Amino acid sequence: MTPTQLSQHDAIDPTVEDAGDTRKGIQSIEVGGRIISALCDFQYPVPLKDLAAAVDMPAAKVHRYLTSLARIGLAFQDDQSGLYGLGPMALRMGLSAIERNDVVMRAGRLLRSLTLEWRSSGHLAIWGERGPVLIRTEHGGPPVISTMGLGTVMPLLRSATGQAFLAAMPRSAIEHVIVAEQEILGWNDATVDQLITETRQRGAAVIEGDIVPGLSAISAPVFNLDGAVACCVTLMNPQANYFQPGHAAFEAFLHEIDLFNHSWGGRARAAP
Repeated sequence: MTPTQLSQHDAIDPTVEDAGDTRKGIQSIEVGGRIISALCDFQYPVPLKDLAAAVDMPAAKVHRYLTSLARIGLAFQDDQSGLYGLGPMALRMGLSAIERNDVVMRAGRLLRSLTLEWRSSGHLAIWGERGPVLIRTEHGGPPVISTMGLGTVMPLLRSATGQAFLAAMPRSAIEHVIVAEQEILGWNDATVDQLITETRQRGAAVIEGDIVPGLSAISAPVFNLDGAVACCVTLMNPQANYFQPGHAAFEAFLHEIDLFNHSWGGRARAAP
């Protein structure tokens, strides 16, 4: 089969079967998906040659796909610069996907699964005007006896939930809460900065008995597509040091949060 015949074959009957998947698919659609994914990764209009290099295809082949993608609105080419980007249909698809995939709702299902797996209690929190606010609680084991209920505003500096927000949110957005708690605790800026640095290095906030004596707690953020914190997932276990770094539960928790953020497409903003 000549290259021309191969190109025509791809356009007419481009079926493909992956080694690990017995279901047949349309190869041309999957190739187009690679190109769209690359356009997403660039995050700005890109020359054809750069896009072709990113997907490891000949520029002529990528151009043919872009022509079809532009016709249905998934891509566009700027008339003046000749650069390629995502089209209006791609924007419509993205907005529609977001509407159908409420990340906080999905994080609630993750919380439920994790509490059952580790026979722990846990909660979800979102950022409110005065700090982290609990919006959902789960008990996968014996309930933890505490005064924390829905609507509770958690301490920013002394709770695992608060420290997860502290390490992930822009300082300017939470400075008023930091200052208020610093005055109560007598902490200076250096102490807060060290707490932020240590939490970021670990990848999660970990607390031992500060809020509830004998309770081990861990918390990490779930991110929106724009890198903002959507909510924080917190687990609590009555076993001392249960979620401490180096223990199996700590590593497993980080892995589950990373998988969840990746599946949703959320990513953390670069630390200032």
